[in-house]
Amino acid sequence: MRYRGVIRMLMLLAFAVGSQWGAFCTSASAQSNGSNSPYSRYGWGVLNDEAMGFNKGMAGVALGMRDPNIINRQNPASYSEMDSLRFLFDIGVSLQNCWMREGDIKKNAHNSTLDYAAAAFRFGKGLGFSLGLRPLSTIGYDFQSTTEMPDIDGLGVKTTTSTYSGNGGLHELYGGIGWQPLKPVSIGANVKYIWGDYDHSSTVTYSETSIQTLTRKYSGRLNAAAVDFGLQAEHKFGKKDRVVLGLTYSPGQRINQKATFINQQINTITGSSADTTRIGNAYELPTTFGAGLSWCHDYQWTVAVDYTLQAWEKCRFPALRERGGNIVYARSWKVFQNRHRLAAGVEFVPNPRGMRVRDHICYRAGVAYSTPYAKVNGENGPKSFMLSAGAAIPIVNKYTSHSVLNISAQWEHMKASTAGALKEDYLRLCLGLTFSARWFEQWKVK
Repeated sequence: MRYRGVIRMLMLLAFAVGSQWGAFCTSASAQSNGSNSPYSRYGWGVLNDEAMGFNKGMAGVALGMRDPNIINRQNPASYSEMDSLRFLFDIGVSLQNCWMREGDIKKNAHNSTLDYAAAAFRFGKGLGFSLGLRPLSTIGYDFQSTTEMPDIDGLGVKTTTSTYSGNGGLHELYGGIGWQPLKPVSIGANVKYIWGDYDHSSTVTYSETSIQTLTRKYSGRLNAAAVDFGLQAEHKFGKKDRVVLGLTYSPGQRINQKATFINQQINTITGSSADTTRIGNAYELPTTFGAGLSWCHDYQWTVAVDYTLQAWEKCRFPALRERGGNIVYARSWKVFQNRHRLAAGVEFVPNPRGMRVRDHICYRAGVAYSTPYAKVNGENGPKSFMLSAGAAIPIVNKYTSHSVLNISAQWEHMKASTAGALKEDYLRLCLGLTFSARWFEQWKVK
């Protein structure tokens, strides 16, 4: 009875947020879906940051983090730490500016994204629940390049123009439970529904109209259920120090859905023709392992480090391959490579026992390095280096004393290892609001 109204409210909240999310994604698709990166034309696009408001300023470290006032979906075991009297709702957005450079060509792009929306509360002692939405990846690009062809027929120099465009991405809806069966150990799981699609196209045209135009279109759709498992083990040293070890595991999964490839030729003399190829069982989600460690001293200092491995190399994905001297579109392996991510972050609270608001402002900083999962024309994709900083400002009024405004800034540099490859620099302003309300307090009249 105690939670019936909350569960009903969460269902309505999920429907409302889902509807808004769908509208946002439709609008974002028309605006490059939160991305303008040419690197998003490979695979499922650019993978999004998993961090939420509390850890964006710490470069996304989370696997060993436990706190009753945060929603840490990256390790579902953390839900068991939820405060029994509180309901949490967290939502975040990012504003980003991207500078792209390739040789003498420079471009600047602006985007805004809805990063996540999540809610959480406690079912009972040592048992917490969370529900949320977030984008997993984004695809959005539209660019072209023009080159000159040698005059091999004596009729003058000709030019060829290649145009590339694409949109789409993946999204995730999750529901998770965290349980603490024994005092130092917590376990948890997120059950996820992942959906999305992609549309890539490339067109080659020539200044000589008698030469046929070539267009290739790649499309696919994914709908799948997945699960994440998490574990956290806590150990206290004296009265002021606490260390938490966090582990996560997500099993890989084959996806029985189709991919489509259309190869079209258009000739001003002979007309047009097109070949369509469809492939079943085309996709696979990666197995993921994660490990993190955090140390907290006197509720004032927190230092954390995370390592994550996504085994993309063994995932199948449709691609053009050479077979028997012919180019065919088929299920392929080693289209991707394993992705490694290492992050470290620190948080400082001036005076956890102070009476003033400024005593409880959390100052954060972090650094992260990650290798790519996608390959660019068979070579390694762009590596990422990130620096971040931020602050959490308490919001105190007559309704709440634990709500927080999270403000973070991130600088990320991305570059492939090949000479002359495209360089991207991102500057992001991330805003997150964690709303905390005492909904489950029971009053007694004597």
